[in-house]
Amino acid sequence: MKKFLFSRLILSTVMSLTLFFLAGLFSTPSQAARELPSDSDHRGIVSFGAFEVFPENRVNNAIYQEGRLLLTVPGQVIKHILPLAEEGRFAYLTQDEAGQSNIGIHMKPDDPKPKIKIIAPGIFFVVNVMEGVVYKKMYRVVQNDTIVDLLQGSKTADGAVAGKNGVMFYHVAGINRSEADGKPLTEFKLRLHLLLYDDERLRHLDYPLVNTLPSLKLAWENETSITYGLADGRMETLSIAQFQ
Repeated sequence: MKKFLFSRLILSTVMSLTLFFLAGLFSTPSQAARELPSDSDHRGIVSFGAFEVFPENRVNNAIYQEGRLLLTVPGQVIKHILPLAEEGRFAYLTQDEAGQSNIGIHMKPDDPKPKIKIIAPGIFFVVNVMEGVVYKKMYRVVQNDTIVDLLQGSKTADGAVAGKNGVMFYHVAGINRSEADGKPLTEFKLRLHLLLYDDERLRHLDYPLVNTLPSLKLAWENETSITYGLADGRMETLSIAQFQ
């Protein structure tokens, strides 16, 4: 009888261990990951709109939507998600072991590949196409590991140039259509913006610049002034003290 009970105990233990390992093998990534414990530096799941990061502040963590794994970045910690204007797309912030930050853009499978340019540490220029519309965006990573869209209401940020003290860029703020000498004339109102490295606040030029093209040639003249070129060849200089 004792031998019978001992054999049943061994068999039960083996079956329990087998089921445990099988559960680990066949569980989804989100189910397996959610078993990790939390502590003072780890809240487990962190929500950003329709998206979730799990586990927080851990290397090789991942982004999920409704329990479905969307992406992970090997060797990186995903810190923040910024949902974009069109559903299913988002910008995300990653950080490596040395604390170096970078951003990526998650698009839908049929979307064109986005273009990402590092303008200066923590400052990025991104061009992507969503639902046939071109979005030109300037993003900054601020000190609390958050991605900020510097011009949320615009799709036309462009022309970013980095100087010793900051970054200058512009966006198309308006269009005027008229006639001159019986010919149609289109003028673009362009607003300049200044981002200083030691100040997270975005500064703006109070008045727009008018050009017959939707662009400006920007360059830093020195540490405190910039030059811009118009379509007619004129070059003008502005002091950064004019930015409010």
